[in-house]
Amino acid sequence: MDEAPSVVGRRGRRLGWRLLLVVGVLGLAAVAMLSRASGPPGAASSADKQPIIYAGTGTRTTPPFHLAGGTYRTLWSAWERAPEYPPCTHSAELMAVDAVNATASGGHVVDLARMVQVPATGASDESYVVNVKPGDYYLVVDSACAWQIAITPN
Repeated sequence: MDEAPSVVGRRGRRLGWRLLLVVGVLGLAAVAMLSRASGPPGAASSADKQPIIYAGTGTRTTPPFHLAGGTYRTLWSAWERAPEYPPCTHSAELMAVDAVNATASGGHVVDLARMVQVPATGASDESYVVNVKPGDYYLVVDSACAWQIAITPN
């Protein structure tokens, strides 16, 4: 008759996988730190060019994130949950935490999408935001769709 593995045996295997996972994560962190330190002085690291990406469903305000300033490429995508659904409405705007960095009152910097009627199959748009001042920003998304927004330094 076959016996079920003991609790000690399962716990030991779990501990082994956890240890392997921790060692792997620490190794990746070390590689990331070394790659950031390499390159000529003053050169932008690849981490500086990584997009800031938020995704969600419905209306949401993102946590603040930092932009170093300059020009940024923005790409939003929105879609409905299933093809048989009617179009959904999607709006998104970039807001400044500090009103000094805003282009209009209330912290508004730029509309990324404004009352766009998104078909169930989805829609997207790419644009550029120029002369962004260094500082902290956040996104305000007012949407009846599922969505994703990426902001990438240009």
